[in-house]
Amino acid sequence: MALAIPRIDLRNAAGLLDKIVGLGKEIVGTLADNDRLTEAGQVQQDKGSERLKAVRAEVEARSYQARAAGAERTQSGAQHTKEAMDS
Repeated sequence: MALAIPRIDLRNAAGLLDKIVGLGKEIVGTLADNDRLTEAGQVQQDKGSERLKAVRAEVEARSYQARAAGAERTQSGAQHTKEAMDS
């Protein structure tokens, strides 16, 4: 049995990385009493959160598209069956 290595979407990784680096900046800024660095860390964390939200929304949209395509195939198949029975 082969071990499957999961693929990592770079957009997910970028959002997560922004959150981690931002948190590090915020912590260092707080410890060093550097308000600019603390604020920069908070902004970077917010950026990471927004990136992750965008990726989640895209995944959800793709899921809806796949469901719609499946429903369309089902409807088309039913229509073909009906047409065959009517002939």
